Amino acid sequence: MPEFNIAVAATFTAQTLGAIVLALLLLSFHRQYGKSYLLHWTFACAALAVFNLASVLTTVLDGVWHYPAHHPFVIATRLAGGVAGWLEIGWLLFGVFELVRRRPVRLLDAQRILLGLTVIGLLAAFFDQLRAAAAAIAFLIAAVALWRARHRREGVGFAILSGAFALYGIIQLRYLTPITYLGYIDFLMQAVLGIGMIASLLEDEREAAELAADEIEHLAYHDALTGLPNRPLFVDRLIVALAQAHRAQQKLALFFLDLDRFKDINDSLGHSTGDALLKSVAERIRGCVREGDTVGRFGGDEFTLLIPRVESVDDAARMAQKITEALQLPFFIHDRELFVTTSIGVSLFPGDGHDPETLIRNADTAMYRAKEQGRDNYQLYAPAMNARALERLALENMLRKALSQNELVLHYQPLIDARTERIVGTEALVRWNHPEQGLLSPARFISVAELSGLIIPIGQWVLQTACRQIGEWNRLDPGLTMSVNLSARQFAQPDLVQQVRAVLAETGIDPACLQLEITESNAMQNAESSMFTLRELRALGVKIAMDDFGTGYSSLNYLKRFPIDTLKLDQAFVHDITSDTADAAIVSAVIAMAHSLELTVVAEGVETAEQLEMLRQKDCDLIQGFYYSRPIPAGELEELLQRERRLNREPAAQHGRDLRLLP
Repeated sequence: MPEFNIAVAATFTAQTLGAIVLALLLLSFHRQYGKSYLLHWTFACAALAVFNLASVLTTVLDGVWHYPAHHPFVIATRLAGGVAGWLEIGWLLFGVFELVRRRPVRLLDAQRILLGLTVIGLLAAFFDQLRAAAAAIAFLIAAVALWRARHRREGVGFAILSGAFALYGIIQLRYLTPITYLGYIDFLMQAVLGIGMIASLLEDEREAAELAADEIEHLAYHDALTGLPNRPLFVDRLIVALAQAHRAQQKLALFFLDLDRFKDINDSLGHSTGDALLKSVAERIRGCVREGDTVGRFGGDEFTLLIPRVESVDDAARMAQKITEALQLPFFIHDRELFVTTSIGVSLFPGDGHDPETLIRNADTAMYRAKEQGRDNYQLYAPAMNARALERLALENMLRKALSQNELVLHYQPLIDARTERIVGTEALVRWNHPEQGLLSPARFISVAELSGLIIPIGQWVLQTACRQIGEWNRLDPGLTMSVNLSARQFAQPDLVQQVRAVLAETGIDPACLQLEITESNAMQNAESSMFTLRELRALGVKIAMDDFGTGYSSLNYLKRFPIDTLKLDQAFVHDITSDTADAAIVSAVIAMAHSLELTVVAEGVETAEQLEMLRQKDCDLIQGFYYSRPIPAGELEELLQRERRLNREPAAQHGRDLRLLP
């Protein structure tokens, strides 16, 4: 055997053993760190070992046993070596891709590429120049990618690996020249490549640890859903801003924002929709502020805003108005059009506090004042608000006791046929028989009930009590209807239909004598969900009325789609109907439109004979207001019903034309 062939066989054998050792080393690192690119490189080293072993066998078959090139053993060896050589290229590049891009190669793509390389390896097994050219190009591309990626890490691992791939690619070009044997240079290049792989692994692990630490720190100080600063970080920034404002003798503004009726959206549409809405709200608020301002998520549907420098109170007010108007625009979430508003409280340094806790508390107090004022507005803090907040808290505690001690009562206001002036129905209105303050109207406690969530059990009690009462009255006067108001929270309850069904079954009343009233604004809060709920309620047989029509969105498109029976014209239009031509025109238009949709129209707040006469002329159906009767207890309404029955039995001449039901 010639000496040259012995040296070649020894070199390829050393390279084979080196590739096997490197494959085992990378496999152990893969088991420890779980990096998928290490597995690709393990396969690449295993393929390199097969490629080198095939070279050893080819040398032995040719130099020792003198097998011809067409011998089956020689062909099989060359085919195995060719496939392994091409697969080595693929697996090496897979590993580089995953290391640089920090994401795995898609399994289906990897399988297709490896299958293609196998086919190429079989077809080009006897064309070493083709594999060499492909390997040179591929390894040089990998070297460039690694060299660019080194900037994001500290260390030399990526630089070593980049240089190793570059040299490894250049060395492959030797197959394109007469010099195809470089002694132990190939062996040394394998070693350098292995060192670069291990060094890159260590740098990658260090970067992963740093990224994990950064992520943990980010999660500790930022909200996971919106990415906004959370409460601890916001307070830290507020402390720094207060110190700077104190030194510069500047004003600082703190905003406390709470979304109105957000719980209704969560309850009716699910938390995924609610989360998407919160993210959209956060983006819209961020779009309203300056670069140096801080928007934070304080928790739930509460947001805070820090404006480090404001020249005057007017600047803060303008910002609050800007945010309020921005959030009034519809949101499109999961193919739904949602409307949401916000209540904003504003406190300023130094007038409203000198420390973070005081400023936040006062802004929160102002925000609750905004909700009491009807929501969808902003309020600047005033010292009197703290006293009002304490009063509200005390009222809430007493209201909880009122439920358990049966202090709530219902009063009833008749609904009158405008033509016959007969009672055709009544509306149930809750009152609080306070042990110390006497009879309280809803204006004194309903807003507190809504904010605290007590409106849900109160609404359930009102519905049950009203249904029992109309059942008793209908045994004496069949055909009377009972109208019950549904609050925004009550209407958004996912089991509302089941609650109504249970009350109807418990009281045994005819569903047609129950009319549920919702306000226009509540219905439009989530129009599609409202439509579904209303249809289910209508399926029970109850009637639906839209209250306060004309004061909300007034969307005629949705009005024709809502399954409603009655429109209640807000008293704001009725009050000046005899003196304001615009109000008179609006009332005429609403009545005509409602009748064209086959809806009954109720005019609220009728107080004079002139108003009644004009409403009659405009063909209004039903009347409700103090002209006939204020809301009265059940016993007094029974007396009115008896009086009406008596008057209807007597000749008109005996009692004249005045059929008003005032006692």
